[in-house]
Amino acid sequence: MVTKSLNKEKNFVSIVAYLKNNENDIQNFSIELDRLLKEKFEAYEFVFVNDNSEDKTKQKLKEISDSLTGNVVVIDLAYNHGLEVAMLAGVDFAIGDFIFEFDTVKINYNLDDILKIYYKSLEGFDIVSATPRGVQNKSSQIFYQFLNSVSYRKMELTTEIFRIVSRRALNRVLKNKEKLRYRKALYHYSGFNTFIYEYEPINQNKIVSNLSIKEKINLGLDVLVNFSDIGIKIAINISILFLLITLFTLSYTIYSYLTLDKIQSGWTTMMLFMSVSFSGIFFVLAILAKYMTVTMIEIKDRPSYVFKGVDRLSKK
Repeated sequence: MVTKSLNKEKNFVSIVAYLKNNENDIQNFSIELDRLLKEKFEAYEFVFVNDNSEDKTKQKLKEISDSLTGNVVVIDLAYNHGLEVAMLAGVDFAIGDFIFEFDTVKINYNLDDILKIYYKSLEGFDIVSATPRGVQNKSSQIFYQFLNSVSYRKMELTTEIFRIVSRRALNRVLKNKEKLRYRKALYHYSGFNTFIYEYEPINQNKIVSNLSIKEKINLGLDVLVNFSDIGIKIAINISILFLLITLFTLSYTIYSYLTLDKIQSGWTTMMLFMSVSFSGIFFVLAILAKYMTVTMIEIKDRPSYVFKGVDRLSKK
């Protein structure tokens, strides 16, 4: 028995998992991970973030909590906060030396992959992300490629199902006061070594995001505004374009005045130019409005999350 204990990892690990209407998945996820962690680690905890689920997710958690060896904490959010802010609530409560973040409790990987990213982190990588090989949403691929090309610093973002973060890296990211958070980018901006681990999915089914199309578009715009200067570049390029149009129109006006005997009122040309100009102005205003929206959210300093209560279900 002593020998078995000596073979276990001494680091305390936290499992932070996002829940949104997962009554059919939470039992298998919890039991399988508890079995793995009990064998490999001396101490660990589960931190489940229930993002205002409308099914029996929380009831299911209460039913299985006594069968889990690790301590169980359930953060019950008061209303739908979305994945990023909900996971912020979870890692705020986590106390582990290493924190596993699971964006979904649907399992499409071998459990050994969890241990593999843990051992990879011990090699000096403070953030190790796990992504399925060959199972990627095309629209997500296009977005990540575009973001990687326009971001302030080089990032290799991809679809991530779970990751492990060291305590020192998490502490640095938590000091960041941004309200519009995007963990993938924040971890890359933390300055710590990162590694992307590709695993072979046990099935080819894509894990569907809980976000609606509207929510995905809003998140994508927020990320582009916060982590790239694409908006400023677009505004500058549009300004240059309309400057060239203005110069061309001015040159055409002077040429017409010098070469034509009778000059028409130019109403059509003027109105066409004004229409195009105002279109560009409003497009620039739309970009500036997006930046102002982000700035106002940061200035208001509202709490990032609101929870109804925190239940410690473990009796240990």
